[in-house]
Amino acid sequence: MKVCELFTNVTMRELCRSDAGEIFSVIDAERGYLGRWLPFVQFTRTAADSQRYVDSVLDAAYREAVFTLRERELLIGLIGFKDTDPFARTTEIGYWLREAWQGRGIVTRAVDRLCRMAHDEMGLYSVTIKCATGNLPSNRIPQRLGFRLDHVERRAELLEDGHYVDANVYVKEL
Repeated sequence: MKVCELFTNVTMRELCRSDAGEIFSVIDAERGYLGRWLPFVQFTRTAADSQRYVDSVLDAAYREAVFTLRERELLIGLIGFKDTDPFARTTEIGYWLREAWQGRGIVTRAVDRLCRMAHDEMGLYSVTIKCATGNLPSNRIPQRLGFRLDHVERRAELLEDGHYVDANVYVKEL
């Protein structure tokens, strides 16, 4: 199991099947906060929903690296690659973090670590991050790390309250 230290007592740990229940508990406890910007929250209604997600990641034909973010052993978020195209050598990074851990640089450092992994270990050429245009804290992460705003994807995600949000699409050449 791959574990990377980000800060003292804060780590990225490779996703494992036993994480599903804890992931559901965090999503359920932070439903109002996370659901404001993340469309998957509305579809995560039971621990079985989180287990299906974890199983889909771990059982995929092309397994993408996904990590839990932890302070000591406490789950505080999730980060990983998605929609990796090994032929075009591109990937997207997605992430979420519990509200109380925002603003500490945790996700910024984790994204930087994943960018290095994408280049050094996976041989990828570019990384994309999509952030709802109104989610300013999330947008600051790729901006801090030298990603360039490539375009705005209109009506990118349908949120639980029934409205669509546009997404800024950031790209970083590795």
